Amino acid sequence: MKTFLHISSLILLATILVLAGCSKKSDGPGSTGKKAKVTITVSNTFSKAEGDYFNATVTASTSTGTTIDWTVNGTRKTGTAITVGTDDFNGGKTIILESSSEFYTGLVKMGGFEMGATPYSVSYKVEVNGSVKDQGNQTIVKNQDPIFTKDIQL
Repeated sequence: MKTFLHISSLILLATILVLAGCSKKSDGPGSTGKKAKVTITVSNTFSKAEGDYFNATVTASTSTGTTIDWTVNGTRKTGTAITVGTDDFNGGKTIILESSSEFYTGLVKMGGFEMGATPYSVSYKVEVNGSVKDQGNQTIVKNQDPIFTKDIQL
């Protein structure tokens, strides 16, 4: 399942980069100027030792196809896509991902499953230019079908 989520993230990232790279640079509405903040909290019942899994990936690019950097809890991260996962959320944590610069298009992809006996919960809030784009809460339980996944276009 972990491999499936990583492959899906890479396919989505490639699609975004191709579309952004092929677009004409424009000074029109929506061509630039977006900034994003993603807040994800996983409850303290989340346990890597029980086989719990949760992953979140963010990516964004400018109208010329250049990917941007993100900060993870205030620390700048560079890469095509920034991923936080099970190790980062173990024991229950809040992680804030913020775009370091303005972008044209982007994506947040998150998901997880429960292998142990203790359910855990996830709450998320995605803001673009200070306005809430999407938010919600999800309880993750063992043998949940379908597993929890969420994609949010930025």
